[in-house]
Amino acid sequence: MASKKEQITFTRLCAVSRDLIYLATTPDDQELGTPFTAICQYNAGEWSYETFDIPLSSMTLYKAPDKDYQVLYLLSEKGVAINFATKEREVIIPDRTPLRRDHRLGYLQKIKQVGAHLYACGDGGQVYRREHDATWQVVDKAFLDGPDALMDPKSELRMMGGFLRIKENRTQQNYNKEKELRLKNESKDLWDLSGLSEDSIYFASEKKQVYWFDGKTIQALPDKTDRGLISILAKSEDEVYAAGRDGTFLIGNHKSGFREIDAFRGLPGWPNINGMALFQDRLYLSSYSDPRGLLVLNGDQIEQVHCDLTPDIKDVSAVGAVTDALWVMGVKDLLRFDGSTWERIHFPADDPVR
Repeated sequence: MASKKEQITFTRLCAVSRDLIYLATTPDDQELGTPFTAICQYNAGEWSYETFDIPLSSMTLYKAPDKDYQVLYLLSEKGVAINFATKEREVIIPDRTPLRRDHRLGYLQKIKQVGAHLYACGDGGQVYRREHDATWQVVDKAFLDGPDALMDPKSELRMMGGFLRIKENRTQQNYNKEKELRLKNESKDLWDLSGLSEDSIYFASEKKQVYWFDGKTIQALPDKTDRGLISILAKSEDEVYAAGRDGTFLIGNHKSGFREIDAFRGLPGWPNINGMALFQDRLYLSSYSDPRGLLVLNGDQIEQVHCDLTPDIKDVSAVGAVTDALWVMGVKDLLRFDGSTWERIHFPADDPVR
């Protein structure tokens, strides 16, 4: 049996085919933000790995227009994209740039291909597109968050705080104004992106908002939710799903806006959804808490998925789909489903799941 120090935690999943996947892993005793990630490849029963000196945010497959194959791309929190095959590094956002001085930027969170290009999004409204010369460009500079108004003594928000210290100014109207200013000052942290074409890309935001890129500018879409959104998936032009914290689940599109559905009414607790995947025309969701597990949309209701394995599906933190397989990853568990049969894949560096 491996010692605790040798145990490995799975952090990210990228499915390539029924027989090939990539897992991002870290040692159990590694602190958050440590610049180390091991990318493990499972290929028809064989495991291999390579290490990288980055704290990983996301990974995805990319197919260049002039190639007939895909390559894995890694995204670091601090804005570096790495071609897994060539190990070439592309700096998306330099450490020293006027963008960092003039805008409230943080980490990058997600990388995905839409159309012919890779896109990356993250904190502060950051959205970048990889051009064919391997440079990355901001798609809408006006969408980036400006400086934090709480740090500016001359901002309307800071002055409103001082204004409300005076007793006679503590009216409901002024409290509502301060609330509006605070909401406006919240960062447009983008967790996920999904699109069917490069002039129709959706973003899920911690700011309780769905945003949409029409190929030129990014705009907020009407929705009705008071919880952060973590995952988004465009199934068609008319049917886009957004999900997130405390059982939040929205359906809509850029033409009609988004409406919240009470889809978790049959489940205990308030699931936190951090990923979605379509497999055999069914929507699967990964919930990392309350309850943790794999979920599926059945009509207008989301249900928990069980399997005939021991133990059942409990440890879930990511889900991915390819044509003939659904992959489900937890921090210690890895399962594959072909539509009728479940299989648990053992990772040799960890103890068997029991």
